[in-house]
Amino acid sequence: MHSGKGVLANNRFRQPAQITLKSNDGYQTLNITLVGQQYPDYLILELSRQYRWQDILPQLKANKTFAFTTVAASGEQVTGTVDLLSMAQFPQKLLFVSYPREANIQSLRASPRIPVNCNAELQLHHGYGKGNRLAGTIVDVSGKGVGFQYKGTQPACIDDTDDLLASVTVMSSESDFSLGPMHVKSLDVAGPEVWQFGLAFKNKPDDLQNLLGKLLMASSEVKALLSDNDIGFETSDNTLQAES
Repeated sequence: MHSGKGVLANNRFRQPAQITLKSNDGYQTLNITLVGQQYPDYLILELSRQYRWQDILPQLKANKTFAFTTVAASGEQVTGTVDLLSMAQFPQKLLFVSYPREANIQSLRASPRIPVNCNAELQLHHGYGKGNRLAGTIVDVSGKGVGFQYKGTQPACIDDTDDLLASVTVMSSESDFSLGPMHVKSLDVAGPEVWQFGLAFKNKPDDLQNLLGKLLMASSEVKALLSDNDIGFETSDNTLQAES
């Protein structure tokens, strides 16, 4: 367990994060954006427009303390406890909360799997050529490889995954990019006519944090969250300012 002081580095952009509130039905996780701070006194969080203020307000009033999770610029996942200091409905739905206390800092490189949701295509490489492209989704990434799901029939050529290679192309709004050759480690049923490949990097990426960033930015949940936010909301140069 580490102190949260100095963890959130200044990367000057609107950073996706989450808060978890206790409700009558258990717990509810809300997507928010970390938009600024007054270091080390408070953070400024903006609720997504997908939430109605009148629905969230009772939960906020009932939760003076709640969990906060984000990913720091250094590539570490930060989870801590924050106190609700104040809130405002106009011009944006903003929450002012204390800096995370008792923050648990976990390197993403050591995390088993990070969920993502990126459109991609997989192509198998056989000894006698290449297979048809399979359109699907990258559902998670780790330091060892990725999980790829697609809906359809099981590839007829998959009898033994030993030494079978594949390439994956991620469809991004910026520009498509390839993950390079990967070993097929497994193929499992993930649902009705849904199959999941376990793919291992043949050559481990030199910059796993950069690759993870690309996959997160191509993830549909992150794109939806960013599109929900008002791009006209200006943040100061002190956003995510950490002690030097």
